[in-house]
Amino acid sequence: MNATVPFPFSLAIRSYSGEVELHEHDFHQIVLPRSGVMDIEIDGRGGKVDASRGAIIAAGARHAFQTSTHDSFLVLDAPVRCAEASNGTTRSLDPLSDKRFFVISPDIRHLLDYAIGNSMRLSQSPRLADSWSQLLLSSLLQPEVGSQDPGQLILAKALAYIERHLHTPLTVRDIARHSGTSERRLYALFVQHLARTPFTHIASLRLNLAIDLLQQTSLPIIEIAHRTGYADQSALTHALKKVHGLTPASLRKRMRAH
Repeated sequence: MNATVPFPFSLAIRSYSGEVELHEHDFHQIVLPRSGVMDIEIDGRGGKVDASRGAIIAAGARHAFQTSTHDSFLVLDAPVRCAEASNGTTRSLDPLSDKRFFVISPDIRHLLDYAIGNSMRLSQSPRLADSWSQLLLSSLLQPEVGSQDPGQLILAKALAYIERHLHTPLTVRDIARHSGTSERRLYALFVQHLARTPFTHIASLRLNLAIDLLQQTSLPIIEIAHRTGYADQSALTHALKKVHGLTPASLRKRMRAH
């Protein structure tokens, strides 16, 4: 890596314990959902980070938040000014100061899915993390012209409903009904905006949450399976082996070794 090229971003998956009291910092912070919900107050304005929404904490903004111990979030710390990835010039991120909460648009959803699925690569390559961060900031600095798109609002409701009920048997019929749309329309929105079906999305969320609980807690594997919507321990084991080639026990053993 060229030592003269700055990589000013800090990108990490973080979990918090309980309530964090009012504080501030001298950099911008973007909080994106991974699993769970965060109740957050930014300069006196309350809101949530969940499957459909993220938050921007501007430099100097007083903020506090509360979340469950096992919820996790993708957090990007960014300086007030940063270098353009393409030409090395600097740009101000001051426009971020005018935002607090934002809808997870399709382009941000794709970036989020990539970061969650490639967290190891991003953590090992500052250059890759820098490029990803620049793309996210470019998306956030664009005018929110599509935020009132009815389809995106329906999709946001569906994603939030799935997140809240991940531990239960989920059907497309129930998700569509609570999102105010038809099953056919719901399938179309998932394919259009997320390039995946509702079932594929649910499977990904469940497996990510199960991995978090396996790595971060000592809960029995059978309890983790039930908390994440798997019928039993063997169903969780099958899903984990299919995607990552690991069993729950071997994943825990690998984590302890590190």
